Amino acid sequence: MNFWFRPTLTWQALLLLPLSALVWLISQAKRLRRATQTYARPVVVVGNLTVGGTGKTPMIIWLVELCQRHDIRVAVVSRGYGAKPDRAFPFQVTDQISAKTCGDEPKLLAQRLNIPVVVDPNRHRAVNFVLAHHRVDLIISDDGLQHYAMHRDIEILMLDGLRGLGNGCLLPAGPLRESAARLKSVDFIVVKQHPLPLSIPFELAHLTANVPRNAEGKTLLGGPVKICSGIGNFSSFQRSVSDLGYEVIEALSFADHQLISAEVLLDGQLPIIITEKDAIKLDLKRYPHIYVLTIAFDFSAEFECRVLATLREQIHEKNHHHTGTL
Repeated sequence: MNFWFRPTLTWQALLLLPLSALVWLISQAKRLRRATQTYARPVVVVGNLTVGGTGKTPMIIWLVELCQRHDIRVAVVSRGYGAKPDRAFPFQVTDQISAKTCGDEPKLLAQRLNIPVVVDPNRHRAVNFVLAHHRVDLIISDDGLQHYAMHRDIEILMLDGLRGLGNGCLLPAGPLRESAARLKSVDFIVVKQHPLPLSIPFELAHLTANVPRNAEGKTLLGGPVKICSGIGNFSSFQRSVSDLGYEVIEALSFADHQLISAEVLLDGQLPIIITEKDAIKLDLKRYPHIYVLTIAFDFSAEFECRVLATLREQIHEKNHHHTGTL
């Protein structure tokens, strides 16, 4: 909603403030009942304080690849938002399971990273499934900052540098899922692309967008394009495409996680650029005029060292206090 990101409170926000008070009461109650029972392995939550895309997926990819470079065995648990499962929860994403069944983000993470990805809206149950079936050193939760039924050892909070905290109000008057005071209780704050005027330390994530490629591996070198996507922060995607030098003639935004319609995909008058999350749901061999934009995060060496040290400290602590074979 556009009024969420206005610098002053609009009449819509003022009208919805009583409901925001109710959301605050509910969120506080959930935090008071948060799980205290720890797991045999550390759990890292990568989550949002605001509604919409903040870069959780590229952050998880960066985190998993950091672990893989240092021989840390890792798995991911996910709610599987937008999925239409044909089996009981929890379940692990395999090559045979489609993005429709498990959700686009879990499918993307499993396919790109080649690690166990377990889907269940009950993340506590998903974590236990991982521990029962895999030898891992660390578990990452895709989202779930407000999922207090799951204990967590490390919290990484993602923010969009352009949107920030919006008008600072809780849903539905503003974009916040919890009070901004939550910023002070997490382990790391990562801000995407643009710095924010925060009074507490944060790390700036520099976004790198790669030249889009089609299913045949052909790159798209400049020129006019159409962009289409069903993601939470379409404007960020559009900026990335423009920053690469493409002339965006038409931009079609779909609902978050929505499948792009076949009618749009078949229109080959212009090359079409989509995101990885859109591509994971499509058979791109049918669409040679469609190109996929991949993005990655880049951090300072100092931040990488701090994160790695925190992970290793938690892993060591768990290994010291927990016994038994997984």
